[in-house]
Amino acid sequence: MHPEYPCAHCIAGASLAGVVQAVLGSSDIPEVSVTSPTGQGVTHRWTNLRAFVDEVSEARIWAGFHWRYSTEVGRDMGYRIGEYVGQNYMQPVGMAAR
Repeated sequence: MHPEYPCAHCIAGASLAGVVQAVLGSSDIPEVSVTSPTGQGVTHRWTNLRAFVDEVSEARIWAGFHWRYSTEVGRDMGYRIGEYVGQNYMQPVGMAAR
């Protein structure tokens, strides 16, 4: 059994992106790349966190694991969680005690 709604991969990916976005103030990042160990020569590159999360979401649809609505809800949940964490818990060292 695989729960279709909401997309957990989308929640996790967007949560990470939301935290980084909240801390850095932008979804633009230095290039991040991932090379497939099985797909020879296949490398994906991102310079924007939202583009990364969108690709995760699309992959879940293409694989047949989720409907588009589930990925949209999962992304929205993840961004909200990440923003909350970034604003409420990711504080510079020494700032929490003030």
